[in-house]
Amino acid sequence: MMIVVAGSATLLAACGGGSGNSADNGGSGCTPKGAGSGTAAQTVKINSDPTNVGAFAPATLSVKKGDSVEWDWVDSGAQHSVTSDDNTTFDSCLQSAGSKFVVTFNTAGDYKYHCMIHSGMVGDVKVS
Repeated sequence: MMIVVAGSATLLAACGGGSGNSADNGGSGCTPKGAGSGTAAQTVKINSDPTNVGAFAPATLSVKKGDSVEWDWVDSGAQHSVTSDDNTTFDSCLQSAGSKFVVTFNTAGDYKYHCMIHSGMVGDVKVS
């Protein structure tokens, strides 16, 4: 399932559509934040990691205002989310291998995020 989010101060709450895996959001009742489109300036892989259940690679990246970041689920052993630390700016909900999630960052800032069920999985997008 491809979920696309336009990230900034203004977000629309809606599920995105697309191709690939269909996910049930882990049965969490979670609704992905936003809908939009963007061509990724950078891609973050969500990989398996034997010491931490999963990992964002790279965990920290820098982009320019207006750039999009795409997260690609590679780990086939567990579901993961891409959830902003404020729990409101963006949230992919739980997804499985084959899923993609895109956020367009229209406002400069430091956007820290995590996986909602794996506390050691953290990341940071720095937008200038």
